[in-house]
Amino acid sequence: MEPENSESDHYARYPNLKLAQLKFKVSLPDYTEDVELKKKLLDMIVSEEMGPYYEIAAEELGWNIQDHIMKKLKDQNAVKLAELDKAIDDALENLSTIDVKQAYLHKANYLCKIGDKENTIKSLSQAYDNTVALGCKLENIFKRMRLGLFFMDLDLMQRSLQQAEPLVELGADWQSRNCFNFNKALHCIAIRNFDTATDLLVSAIATFVCTEIMAYTDFIKYTVLCGALTLKRGDVKKLLIDNPEIQQALHYNSTLREYLFSLHECEYRLFYQRLADIEVMMKEDMLLHPHYRYYIKEMRITAYDQLLSTYMSLGVPYMASQFGVSEEFIEDEVSKFIAAGRLNYKIDKVSAKIVNVPLEKNSEVFKAVIKQGDLLLNHIHKLGRVINI
Repeated sequence: MEPENSESDHYARYPNLKLAQLKFKVSLPDYTEDVELKKKLLDMIVSEEMGPYYEIAAEELGWNIQDHIMKKLKDQNAVKLAELDKAIDDALENLSTIDVKQAYLHKANYLCKIGDKENTIKSLSQAYDNTVALGCKLENIFKRMRLGLFFMDLDLMQRSLQQAEPLVELGADWQSRNCFNFNKALHCIAIRNFDTATDLLVSAIATFVCTEIMAYTDFIKYTVLCGALTLKRGDVKKLLIDNPEIQQALHYNSTLREYLFSLHECEYRLFYQRLADIEVMMKEDMLLHPHYRYYIKEMRITAYDQLLSTYMSLGVPYMASQFGVSEEFIEDEVSKFIAAGRLNYKIDKVSAKIVNVPLEKNSEVFKAVIKQGDLLLNHIHKLGRVINI
């Protein structure tokens, strides 16, 4: 009989998110003709016996299925699944509930390994129905969360989080809580809730335990990118730049380090160069790709505002030189964000300066008071008419 508090270590790394990231990269226009990358993906699929996933990848990437490969994978899958089904039948007839749970888990883990999403969910549900321990129930749900991430199934991720949350509140251990928060952070990134993602990621810096999902270096990447976007300048320094774990991790990633430090230290030319690198990085990441345009735009606004807010007015030529771009580009960019209400400045084309426009807070408060007063008077007049009647 296997222990109730853990599943097989052999399958702990599945689903393999590196494979999902590789498949996503192959799908991008810049890599559709990359023969070496395609071969790497196909070799991984074959080595992991991923029959169901091979069909999915072929359809999504426009590959022609190679019949001999498909037959080999299906035969391997059929033999293994027959063994697993036999073990389940034996457990149901002769063994305990814990053994039944383990038998279903072994099948779920293999189905997860080969990329059969629907049947993985089914087997995980069967295992869950035979699970008693709180920790094991959460492990089961976390596996579904990872499956959702692997297939970028946001609905599955959300449903899994909703199922896990009350169990976590019942009294989960610190490791389960950390895993739950990290999975929640990934879901927040996927739905562009970067503020919540930042809070969850920053709180996990010193206690990150979900290495089966991703490497610590990737965790730091997501933390830095989210934090740079949402944290105030003082908090960026306190929570990220001065954090020993962040400093150590960024020692091996000069691009991310220079990106984070350059904005804080007002090295705008270097920041713009690294922002271009970040754009490429985000484009090739399946979790970040849907948000890269939004992210780059917001970081440009942050950088422009950080520079402009320190001056009453600033020459367009000087600002362009600070960012290492042309005067035409910077004027067009700033004009666009001013028109959209994202930057509170105006451009004086005669003097070629960008002028700081003070916020008229008192005027806004006065307008709000007048508006509320008008509403009150209307109510009084209506009440007076009712009384007269």
